[in-house]
Amino acid sequence: MDLNLLTVLDAVLTERNVTRAAERLGMTQPAVSSALNRLRLLFNDDLVVRCGKEMAPTPRALSLAGPIRRALDLIQASLAHADAFDCTANRTFRLAIGDLGEALLVPRFLQWLEQLGARIRIELCPEPGASLQNEMRLGQIELVLDHIVIPGEEFRRARVLDLEFVTLVRRDHPTVGPSLTLDEYMALEHVILEPREGQTNLAEQIQAVVGRSRRVPVQVPRYLSMPFIVSQSNLLCTLPLPLARLFERHFPVRVVSCPLPVQPIPLFMMWHVCQDGDPAHQWLRRSLIDLCSRV
Repeated sequence: MDLNLLTVLDAVLTERNVTRAAERLGMTQPAVSSALNRLRLLFNDDLVVRCGKEMAPTPRALSLAGPIRRALDLIQASLAHADAFDCTANRTFRLAIGDLGEALLVPRFLQWLEQLGARIRIELCPEPGASLQNEMRLGQIELVLDHIVIPGEEFRRARVLDLEFVTLVRRDHPTVGPSLTLDEYMALEHVILEPREGQTNLAEQIQAVVGRSRRVPVQVPRYLSMPFIVSQSNLLCTLPLPLARLFERHFPVRVVSCPLPVQPIPLFMMWHVCQDGDPAHQWLRRSLIDLCSRV
């Protein structure tokens, strides 16, 4: 059944007049009369009959009036609260947010959820791969944090951070002082992040800018393994400042300014357009954007 027909019947039964019902609904009188004729066929009843200037309801219409009014009130109340998300309800979010999101945002997010008494579950997905776009379309991944923009108008994005890159060395490194020159930086050995398939990595960018390549005895798939290696060797690494500061608090390492002419890299929050209007997803996006502003 077309729910608009029930709205018309409710207005006619309330106003007892087709003209007034049309004005109330913002419809033309012929459109209301046409809808009323469809309702008569549907219920096999006249529903209202003319009595002077008023329309009198039939017994069948009177029996329908209460249930229809309650149903419309329930729909209206549901729509009125559609923009509210109750974080104490059970909900699982599937996120692909990388090392920075997992190490910096998730612990703070969980602390905040505990304060709210929330019953939200977080599932962290692997680094974005070739199937990312399809996984987002299917809702298997609901939100991504990455510096690589997902192409296509169906994917939304918000710029949440600009990542400055710094150098990390062990606290008692024998040759690195409070700062590094470019020559000193290039002469030392490095642990670097493995580039994603089809993407230019930082090492290639450096070689293009300074015309020299670094000595790289170790390549790792994730930033999170770097402090374990750097803290127990003379190798250094180059990584985003928020992660470097976190590692500095938990490992015997220290942050040194990076002498490379590397511009800050924007970090984007991305999601599929089908998530745009979901109150829970809107709440998640607002929450993570707020957390990113404090990193």
